[in-house]
Amino acid sequence: MHPRLHESLLGHLVPLTIVRLEPPGAYLAGDDDIPPLLLPSAEVPEDAAPGDTLDVFVYLDSETRPIATRVRPRIVLDEVAFLEVTDLVPFGAFVDWGLSKELLVPLAEQTRPLAVGDRHPFGLYVDASGRLAGTMRVAEMLATGGDFEVGTWVQGEAWRNEPRIGLFVILERRFVGLVPADEPHTLQRGDTASFRVATRLEDGKLTLSLRRHALEERPEDAERILSSLRGGRHRVGNHSSPAQVRALFGMSKKAFKRAVGLLLREGKVDFDEEGNLRVVARRRIVG
Repeated sequence: MHPRLHESLLGHLVPLTIVRLEPPGAYLAGDDDIPPLLLPSAEVPEDAAPGDTLDVFVYLDSETRPIATRVRPRIVLDEVAFLEVTDLVPFGAFVDWGLSKELLVPLAEQTRPLAVGDRHPFGLYVDASGRLAGTMRVAEMLATGGDFEVGTWVQGEAWRNEPRIGLFVILERRFVGLVPADEPHTLQRGDTASFRVATRLEDGKLTLSLRRHALEERPEDAERILSSLRGGRHRVGNHSSPAQVRALFGMSKKAFKRAVGLLLREGKVDFDEEGNLRVVARRRIVG
């Protein structure tokens, strides 16, 4: 069966219907005239019957035959994610993408030398011969924006850190957003985290945050500062630099000032003659 016959399905997750069951497995078809695809018997549900619909991923087996699997790989067509290099060969490198047949990244699609064990962002595409392959040229595959609403939380992977700009993040394998440079974080390249969509710019680009909305964060930040002051460990105040605040409390200077404002209003802290924060002693009521 020539792979070109299934080109519209290749690399995609699709719902297909069982048309017949045979010893090799279940043969699946869609609503078009494309020949049925085999889902190997090891992956066929015990109670499967003709007419059932299964969600499958379509790829090429070791003999370049189109085949279905119920395993969801780490990336599908046009998606990008961090994958681990498992082997190097003269014509490229293989990476683990979650299927038994590893994904080839041709030499021409590598943007830097690779070593076994490396983790980099790779994208999935169909090459000129009709085969699925991996690429490190992922920037053009990632779109800015997306349909994410401001305030929603999105899964992403830390991608590229530009000290003067911030941390670029791959969101849901298809989009890119930015954690600004003034937001403190401890993420390393390839780390997975949840990001809050903080703002959407006019050009559709997304600004992200690892913190909750300021009104939600303020009490938690205030308690962190208060605990530190009670321990008498730091001399800190409005004169403290953003770098010092970030190092001490893991928050921006803006968040620090919001939290201090809350503590001042609640009468829990004040400033000494040198401008350093101090805890206000609680008055005991006798009677």
